[in-house]
Amino acid sequence: MIKYLPGLVFCFWLMSSISGMAQRGHGSLYSTIGLGLPTYDSYSLAKRLGGVGAGVRSPYFLNTINPASQTSIGLSHTFILDVDVSYNQQRITTGNETITNNFSNLNYFSMWFRFSPKITVSLGLSPVTIQDYSYSDTYYFEGMADRYIRIFKGWGNINKAYLNFATSLSSRISVGIRPSFLFGNFQKETTYLDQYEAGFLYARNKSYTGLGTEAGIQINLLQNEKHMLTFGTSGQWYYKLKGSGTSRVESYLGQEVLYDAEEVELDYQLGSTVRAGLSFQNKSWTIGADVLYGFPTADQAYSITNQIYSVGAEFIPNYFGSEFIKRMSLSLGANYDTGSIRIEGAKVSAYEVSSAVGIPLNGSSRLAIGYKYRTMGDINIISKESLNTITLNFSLGDTWFFRRKFE
Repeated sequence: MIKYLPGLVFCFWLMSSISGMAQRGHGSLYSTIGLGLPTYDSYSLAKRLGGVGAGVRSPYFLNTINPASQTSIGLSHTFILDVDVSYNQQRITTGNETITNNFSNLNYFSMWFRFSPKITVSLGLSPVTIQDYSYSDTYYFEGMADRYIRIFKGWGNINKAYLNFATSLSSRISVGIRPSFLFGNFQKETTYLDQYEAGFLYARNKSYTGLGTEAGIQINLLQNEKHMLTFGTSGQWYYKLKGSGTSRVESYLGQEVLYDAEEVELDYQLGSTVRAGLSFQNKSWTIGADVLYGFPTADQAYSITNQIYSVGAEFIPNYFGSEFIKRMSLSLGANYDTGSIRIEGAKVSAYEVSSAVGIPLNGSSRLAIGYKYRTMGDINIISKESLNTITLNFSLGDTWFFRRKFE
């Protein structure tokens, strides 16, 4: 067990880092609704391919979309550490102004282990929903002539810590299951400032915990030494989150507590998803397409069913070759989200395109440098938002946990 200790310590450090890095207080205005915007597990390989992953079986990279896919890693790998970090530039345009935000994220990490040629296990942490916003307006209290500037801020994540079990039932069929523990904290602040920049702060804090389950299957419809056509499908379900909430009112300058409410019990039901897709793969190409169907959140009036259509491709001339250039990879992807929320009859849809270049670090480790452009919403709804993202994905593979024999 001691040989696994450094990796486990690293896991717990990353868990605390992801929770801390979410607390910025700016981001999408649409994340004010419910517990924020869903992420749909679009990390690592899936992010480079525009969110494709239901049918992808990569022999080199972890696929975060389908739990069954993780048996596809080649026998030359016994351990993989996958980490995804990003730098983001966001532009928000409303009817009154345009705001630009810059921020960085530690998005996701996973550690994958091979237990046998047919059984693999991975553990990791990633956000399920992200809430991160700030905006202001003018407010008048009833019966008072004084004008107040009202500033809204909110931030928090629902994160999931998971274990992914995958096994091959035959040379053509693989299945996987991914139980998860969900947890998250949300903080919302409303500040009221008068003309002298004095006033008060209304702060609310909510915390949630819960359980989730994901399951998937992949079937190789056509398979020979040169190419493979795979169908995959997966589903994701969450049990009702349970939590508690507190609130207080304090003076803005002196931070004197004016009112402190008793703790209340909370619950929230996240929406489930079902996904299906096909992928074609040969020695150099991975080409795939997915359709995701998202069910509405039962506890949110704005939530609606949505579909996400994704396509993507990745080209590697010769992964195991000796020439550096031929071991590099090029990825392209795109998707369209019909919108998981509706405001005053209008769906908040989103478009996204992505690309990446993969650089080999050694025989089994790689660095992928990616770019993603996403646009969401419309000024006539709330805001028109665009996001430029530069991503670094580290995939570090080896046989670290196997004893070497010397003769």
